[in-house]
Amino acid sequence: MKSVSKAALAAAVLFAAPYAVSAPAAAQKKQKEEAPKIKVSEPFRKAAVEVEALLNAKDFQGAAGKMDALDALATNEDEKFYVANFRLQTALGIKDNVAIIRALDVLIANPKTAPDRLPQYYFVRGDLTLGQKKHAEAIPFLLKARELGYASNGTNLNLLIAQAQLDSGQLDAGVANIDAAIKGEEAAGRKAPETWYKFAVDRLYRGGKKAAASDWLGRQMAAYPSAQGWRSTLLIYMEQAREKGVAMDADLQLDLFRLMRAAKAMGGEADYIELADLAQRRGLPWEAKAVIEEGRAAGKIQATNTAANELHRSAVTREKAEGPLAAEEKGASAAANGTAAKNLGDAYLGSRNYPKAVELYRLALQKGGVDANLVNTRLGIALAMQGQKAEAKAAFQAVSAAPRGEIARFWATWVDQAPAA
Repeated sequence: MKSVSKAALAAAVLFAAPYAVSAPAAAQKKQKEEAPKIKVSEPFRKAAVEVEALLNAKDFQGAAGKMDALDALATNEDEKFYVANFRLQTALGIKDNVAIIRALDVLIANPKTAPDRLPQYYFVRGDLTLGQKKHAEAIPFLLKARELGYASNGTNLNLLIAQAQLDSGQLDAGVANIDAAIKGEEAAGRKAPETWYKFAVDRLYRGGKKAAASDWLGRQMAAYPSAQGWRSTLLIYMEQAREKGVAMDADLQLDLFRLMRAAKAMGGEADYIELADLAQRRGLPWEAKAVIEEGRAAGKIQATNTAANELHRSAVTREKAEGPLAAEEKGASAAANGTAAKNLGDAYLGSRNYPKAVELYRLALQKGGVDANLVNTRLGIALAMQGQKAEAKAAFQAVSAAPRGEIARFWATWVDQAPAA
């Protein structure tokens, strides 16, 4: 998030006085026919010719030494316009940013300045002010440059404005301009850099706007999926949900950690143990056992970890005590409501029998009497895990109301990124 270098700016700005005060008679006659009528006194003209000669010879220091005296002779807008142009050329030559700003302020205010020069003048004025760490002062100039249609050369103006706003404490405005910068790239058929998303997430998170940070993390993950990004997204979401008073019960946490696992975003042993514990508490020993074994195989769970070993032992014992799941299907089909079918669907999902899970979840929805948001979430998970993307997204889209709707949205984003089965 850096602005373009001031040296690059100076090189790009080819300022020159529009009418040469020392032009030959023939040229002056042509200029009089083509240019607006100007008023320059003879004393001013004489002094200006000397400065112009120094500039033509690239003696910028010599010209700088005469600028204040020339300025003192300027009594009308034409003469002040000349002085500002000469001062600008001189300041560029000696790389004096303070003098460049002084000249630009005069030119911006002067009615003789050509309108097509103003967008560039405002931009350079704002960019140089940013270089002085005067972020709030730079913003009006950059906004005016954008309003006048400034076409940046190597710099995203929306991003530069966003940086100035964020550095001056204007969080919402700054993030809105990062959003505008991203949309501008998309409109041009380009993909915005991941750092732009990360910058918005970082500033929002540090600014205490964790819900907005979570939304931006979702956007970042949609544009740049990564395991670490998914882990950060889901952990921040759970944290900000709790801070808002959302009761993150075991079922909600289970489906979030399932997504973390599906996205291969599990961190250290704590993530594996927490997911296994959630599964075990929900009566899913098959899943608890598989998660611990997966963590061990990945080298994330040490063989000496007491908590993991106890979870695994308990899961194995409970799995052996469970009867065949198929034997429960008849009862689920005959039940008056969908509770038994939902519970059996959970068991099939936990044991990775996704086709059977889909069948039982659909039966549960058909019979009714169940939490449709929870069932549709898990129907979507089962469909997603067997590669039925369109059907999975349809199930996730049927989930309404927070926080289930937000969890389903995260899963739908992952479905879009997951490779075809």
